[in-house]
Order: sequence, then C-alpha cells, then structure tokens
Amino acid sequence: MEEVGGRLVPAALNFAEARGSGLPAAGRTGVRWLADQIERFLEQEGDPIGDDRFVEGAGALLGLLLIEHLGGSAREQAGTHRVQLGRFGWFDPFSAIEQALDAEDPRHCLSESLAAAELEASDAGPVSRVVSIFAEVLAEQRPDLQIESQFELTVELDNGAAVDLARVEKVARDQDQAATAEAALRIVSMLPGDDRPRDTQWAEAMARVFPRLVSDRFLGSLPAEDVLYREEVGHDVHLTLQLRYGPRARYVRRAEVEQWLDSGDAFHQSIRNLASHSRELRLEPIEDCLLRVRQGDGLDAARLVLPDLAVRLRKLSTEGWIAAAPHRDVLLVAPLDGARLLAKHANDAAERAPHPISGALFSVTEEGLFPVHP
Repeated sequence: MEEVGGRLVPAALNFAEARGSGLPAAGRTGVRWLADQIERFLEQEGDPIGDDRFVEGAGALLGLLLIEHLGGSAREQAGTHRVQLGRFGWFDPFSAIEQALDAEDPRHCLSESLAAAELEASDAGPVSRVVSIFAEVLAEQRPDLQIESQFELTVELDNGAAVDLARVEKVARDQDQAATAEAALRIVSMLPGDDRPRDTQWAEAMARVFPRLVSDRFLGSLPAEDVLYREEVGHDVHLTLQLRYGPRARYVRRAEVEQWLDSGDAFHQSIRNLASHSRELRLEPIEDCLLRVRQGDGLDAARLVLPDLAVRLRKLSTEGWIAAAPHRDVLLVAPLDGARLLAKHANDAAERAPHPISGALFSVTEEGLFPVHP
C-alpha cells in the first residue's frame, strides 16, 4: 500500500490511531468500520477544524480501501489528491466522505459512492467513460499518438499536447455515446501533426469557416508538416482560418483550402461569415479614450480585419483610429492620440494571456490595416 497509496497511507494511519485502533481489514469489513466511524462522528458536537481533519483521514482510508479492492493508485497534482482506479477511472474519496456526513442516511450515501467508484474502475463512470471513448477515437484517427498520463479529465499525449475533456464529459452527460464519440472526434481532429487529407467538403465548410489571428510564435510552435493556410496582416500577426463547430474549432491547412476552391474564395467567405456575426459591436470603455470590442464569442481579435471597421469607428470620432489584438478574446481600439495608452494595455494583455497574439498597433482606415511603427 505504501507504493500505491502515497500520502494517503500516513493520513489513514493517523486517522485509525486517533480512534484507538490500527488500520481495519480490507474489503467489506473495512468499509463497515469506516461507516461506523462516520456515524459516531456525527453523534459528536464537531467543530470546523475537527470536520476537516475527519474528512482528510476518513477520505484517505476510503481511498486505500478502494485501491485495494479495485486496483489503482493515489495521485496528486498541485495539492489536489485523487485516486486513479482501473485504466481511466478517477474518484474523489474526500468528497465522498463530505457527502456522507451531509446525508440523511450516511451508510446509503457511502454505498452509492462505492458503486460510483466501481463504475469508474470499469470504464463506465463519468470520467473513465469519456476518456475511454477519447482513447478509442484517438487510436483510430491518430495511431501515431498515445495517452501518456492523465489527471481526471485532463490527458497528456506523448507529443506534449494537453487535452481537457471537460466539454466531452458534458456531452456524455446529456447525450448518447454516438454524440460523445463525435465530440471526441472534433478534439482529435484539431490535434497538430495530422497530415492526412480532411473529409470536410466545401458545402459544409462554407458556413463554418472564420478568420483567426495568430502570432509568429504560434506558427513557429507547430510541427514542420503543419502548413496552415495563412495571410500576412502585419508586424508579427497572421490571419489563419478555422472551421468552427459550436464551442470547438480546428485550423484549416493550405492544402485543404486548395482542395475546396482557390484560397481567395475561402478567405473572403471567412470574412463574410465574420461580418454576419458582427452586425453590432459592443464597445466597452476601459480608460479615457480606450475602448474594448467585446462580443464574447471567441472572434473578437479577428474583428480587426472587418472591412467596415473604420467606417463604424468613424461614427464615434473622425480623428482616425488605431487598434490592437493582444489575444483571441480582445480587440482594443483608440483614437490616434491614445496610441501610448493603447500600446500599454495591449502589451499588458498579451503578456498575461495564455495564448497571446500581439501587442502591435495597427492604423484602421477605409483603405485597410496598416502597421503602426514606434
């Protein structure tokens, strides 16, 4: 147990010793003993500190009982302790104890938690089912990739990519297995390094293609074989294309665009689609003359390339406008005399963003975008 139980072992030992005994036997005997301790604790007048200590110790013991019964190990990430069960199953024993303490029937609640843990261990629980489906889709679509590690719904692949499957879990919660597999397929289709031809036809792509601004750094991080469609915007900013599927999207390769139509048609269609999602712009004041375009749909930075952006801004001021797109969800604009303030906010936003674009400034005119050089 010390090899697979990790820090749960000393916590469980302290818990048992505080109750005048050593660790209980495994299996049903241990679970009954733990249930007895829960009921006795509830009969006492507790305090918040005592409650926390009980949850910590009882949860550690429950974790060890499950590891012994179902196979698995204790795992820790950034101070969060969980139990991995079976191939992809995960269980929070501390939350299970808290639920039992709050339940009208603690024993029944504990029994339900044990049943949930058994489902996780058999790839039928909320986490293990989702990761199992993702693993099957990954093996079929990308046999060059494998899951290297996992912590709950986050999996690390052997190419260094980290994939959050929370959205797939939401689909699995509300829909059937086919819908879950489709959600997993969309994620797999966005993983870099896949040079196989895409099956998306132009008839489907036409309504889904949108522009997306990216940085030099982003393009340099892609594998050499990942040749995305892109156009130069200026400074270190490039325009790529994405196919959007609700909350998910994937980048479009140049070869794929060439299979549809000529690249100009795909580019202009993406701008038309963006314009149809930008009939009104929400402009929020930030400081002095500085404004933020905030639609909240993941397309805000791309609105820098709207053909009529200058016309819209001129209705607010005829002095001329400059703009910056520090990351996907931010487009900042200001009159010409606000260049210094805009540059400061844009650079700060780009530095803080997990996926920055650029703090570079552009002059927004009816003739197009022009890089502003310091």
